[in-house]
Amino acid sequence: MNLDGYWAMYDETLARVRTERPDTFPKLKAVLDAFQPPSSGDAFFPGGADDDLADALSDAGWELRFTEGSYVYTARHPGTGAKVQHVEGDLYDQTKAVQS
Repeated sequence: MNLDGYWAMYDETLARVRTERPDTFPKLKAVLDAFQPPSSGDAFFPGGADDDLADALSDAGWELRFTEGSYVYTARHPGTGAKVQHVEGDLYDQTKAVQS
């Protein structure tokens, strides 16, 4: 894939998050996995652009709490209680920890 194709898919993935408004981790993971499979986390989405996953999640209704810069944050969906931790592109499903 060339660089233009990569960034087009990147933008399309963020647009899907905004349009589909996934409200659980499995729904979010399905969108992100279509772009790129996970690396060390449960899902993965790279940064490096002016528009990023944090912005798309916020637009889709998730509440974000940043803990270190823009690359470490927790996102929680207020309607379902789904919780995701984002660390430098890797996403971890924290929903089970919240429900325990």
